[in-house]
Amino acid sequence: MYKTCFLINAGEDPFRLKGRDAEDAIRAVFPKIKGYVQARALPSAAEPEFSGSAELWFDDSSAALGACVTGIGSMLAQGAGVQSCLCGMERVVVRTAEYISADRVKGVYPFRKKPGMTLEEFQHHWWHTHGPIAALTQEALSYVQLHKSSVSNKTLNCVYDGITEISWLDMDAAGRAIDSRQMREDQGSDAANFVDLASVSLFMAKEEVVIEP
Repeated sequence: MYKTCFLINAGEDPFRLKGRDAEDAIRAVFPKIKGYVQARALPSAAEPEFSGSAELWFDDSSAALGACVTGIGSMLAQGAGVQSCLCGMERVVVRTAEYISADRVKGVYPFRKKPGMTLEEFQHHWWHTHGPIAALTQEALSYVQLHKSSVSNKTLNCVYDGITEISWLDMDAAGRAIDSRQMREDQGSDAANFVDLASVSLFMAKEEVVIEP
C-alpha cells in the first residue's frame, strides 16, 4: 500500500482524539483511508525533535499524495503542527509473527539521501543493499522503509527522502539493538554510502492503531 507519514513538531501529546473518536474524525477527512496509526514520542533524556507521527495508508498513490496536501489539522491538539510530510511506497523488510500481538515500541528515523545521489540511486541502495543488512537488526520485530515517491519529490517540499521504522518488544530490547556492534558497525558503515548522516533524526514512540492497515 501507499503511505503518508506526518512528522509532528516537538511538544506534548500531539493528538486531540483517541480510539473510535479518532477513527470517525480521520474517516470524515479521508473516506478512502485503509489504515491509520497515531504514534506518540516516548520520554527520553534528550527532548526529541518530534512529538509523534501520524501514518495513513491508501490503495493508490494519488490518495496518499492528496493526504499530504489536505493535512491532518483536525486530528491535532492545540499547539501541535506538522513539521514534515512524506508520502510514497511502504516496503516491509522484516515483520515477525510476534509483531502482530506484541505491545511494542518503535524507533522512527527520518533522513535525507547522500548529497549527489539521485532519488533512484538512493532508493536502490537502501532497498537492495542496506535492507538485507538491516534485516539482521538485533531483536527487531519489524523493519520498514518508507520510500518517497518521485511525484511527491516534484510537487511537495519534503524535508526528508525516507523514513525507517524499527519495532522492538520494549525499550530494553531497543537499547540493546541500538548499542549493538551490528547496528553501530554493519549498518552504520553502510549508511555512510547513501545517507546524509547529519540529517538523521530519531524518536522512540508508542503506537495507537486506530485503523488496522
